[in-house]
Amino acid sequence: MAMRVAICLLTTILTGCQGIPIFDRVDRDPPFSVWPLWEQYRKCVTATDPADLLATVERLERAMLAGTEPPAWIALLGEHVARQPLRTAVDPYALGAACTLRTAAIMFDAQRLMEARLLYQRVLARYEAREFAYYREQAKEALARLEEPLPAVVALSTSPSR
Repeated sequence: MAMRVAICLLTTILTGCQGIPIFDRVDRDPPFSVWPLWEQYRKCVTATDPADLLATVERLERAMLAGTEPPAWIALLGEHVARQPLRTAVDPYALGAACTLRTAAIMFDAQRLMEARLLYQRVLARYEAREFAYYREQAKEALARLEEPLPAVVALSTSPSR
């Protein structure tokens, strides 16, 4: 009996928790694929329809929030167990920031200034980390251009006034 316990203990130590089938998750989500994320970014770069662009921004931001939940038995260890971020070959945050900036520029060109302003502010609010300073600067400059007063246009008439 002691020999069986020793063998079980040794097996557990050598194989780790993955060697115990009870700790395996059957309901695991399929791993996130980089290709759909990249396709969404490419669509953002080429699209011109504001509605499509807004939907693409939303999809990219959902990918930023994707991650892997820890197994339930690890989560029981306390508050220090955290969800693991999405690990891909592309940075979903950078793709989301670039797409949001482009969508805002398209909105600006379409004279949808309120939506453009909200998208630029979204970049400032959601991409606060130091590595996204480039995107924040782009958004700040664009917001400054939005705040500039439009030059007054004076219409001159060559016909005599009555």
